[in-house]
Amino acid sequence: MNKELNSSPTRARALLVVLLVSSIVANVATQAFGLSSYISAVFGMIAVASGISLFSSYRKNRENSRN
Repeated sequence: MNKELNSSPTRARALLVVLLVSSIVANVATQAFGLSSYISAVFGMIAVASGISLFSSYRKNRENSRN
């Protein structure tokens, strides 16, 4: 059995998209229900970090495809 992780760029980007969307939804829900601002800030930071990572992955793969 192969025990290596499958870390293909497509799988990584799909995971980042799911993380981005779920953290945005969680951020909106915490704001709508009036929960702590700290919880909302954590979800916001996760959304920002995953968005930056997704954009970075896109740019890196775009440069590789041109060569």
